[in-house]
Amino acid sequence: MKLVRLGEFGLIDHLTKHLSKGKAIVGVGDDAAVVRLTTNNKQLTTKLLLITTDALVQDVHFTVKNTSFADLGYKALAANVSDIAAMGGTPTAAVITLALPPRLAVNKLDDLYRGLNRLAKKLKIDIVGGDTVASPKAIMISITLLGEVSPKNLILRSTAKIGDLICVTGAFGLPAARKFSASVLPPIRLKEAAALTGRKLASAMIDSSDGLVRSIVELTKASGVGARLWEERVPIAPGATIAQALYGGEEYELIFTVPKARIKSLKKLKFGISVVGEIADRGAGVKLVDRRGKIMESQSKGFEHFK
Repeated sequence: MKLVRLGEFGLIDHLTKHLSKGKAIVGVGDDAAVVRLTTNNKQLTTKLLLITTDALVQDVHFTVKNTSFADLGYKALAANVSDIAAMGGTPTAAVITLALPPRLAVNKLDDLYRGLNRLAKKLKIDIVGGDTVASPKAIMISITLLGEVSPKNLILRSTAKIGDLICVTGAFGLPAARKFSASVLPPIRLKEAAALTGRKLASAMIDSSDGLVRSIVELTKASGVGARLWEERVPIAPGATIAQALYGGEEYELIFTVPKARIKSLKKLKFGISVVGEIADRGAGVKLVDRRGKIMESQSKGFEHFK
C-alpha cells in the first residue's frame, strides 16, 4: 500500500495502533501529549506537562521565493502554540531542528530567528536547544514545544457531548485564499483558551490547523459523536470563499463545544465567538446544513499530507 492511499491520518492510525501510551495521561490523538512528571512515583509538580511538535517543509508549506523568513519563523512557533492553547495550557520552552541546504544564505536564517524570537519573547517561551542538519535541497523547520497546564484546566478533543453547541474563534479561509503564504500570520489564542477553560465553559476543544470541517470530524471521532455544521453561520474571512472557509486549513483558530446551559456565560466574554453547529448522535456523522436548510454529507477533507 502506498502513502497516497493512506493519507496523513490513515498513516498516523497505522503507525500508532499498536503503541501504548504508557504512563502518559494523553498520548497520540490530541493536539498535544499530556504527561505527569514524577520520580519514585512522587509527583514533582502540580502542573501537567504538554508536548507537541510541528514541522514546516519547503515546497510543501512554503516557497523560498515568496516567503519572508521572519514571518516563517513566527509561523513555525505559532503553529505549535496553537496546539498548547487547544489543550488549555501555557507554552514554556521549545527546541528547534533545522534541515538546511549548504548554499542557503545565513541572513535568511537570521531573519527566521528574528521572527521566531519575536513571538518567543512576547509569550515568554525559552528556546533551549535543538539540532541542525544538512539537507540536499529542501529546508525543514521542526519545533517541539513544551507547555504546562493545571489539571483542572486541561481540555481534550474527546469530551464533547450530544447537544453541545460548536463554537469557533476568528474567521476562516484566508490562508487558503492567500495560497498558504507564510505572510498570513496565525493568531495567538492563549488568552481565549484560558478564559474558556478557566470558566469551565468549553466541554471539548481542538485547533483548526487542518481546516474547519476536518477538525470537527477529528473532534467528533475522538468524542464518539456526530455533528451538524450550519454553513450560513461560518465566519468567512474577507476575500475567501465558503469552500476555503470550510476546507482550507491553517487558520489556527479554536474550535470548541459548549453545553447550551453555558451559552449565556460564553457571550459575556470579551472576544469574538461564532456558534457554527451542534453535536449530534454518532450515527448522524458530520453533516453540513446549507443556507436553504438542506442537509448534506460534509466532505471530510481539509489539509492532509500525502493526498
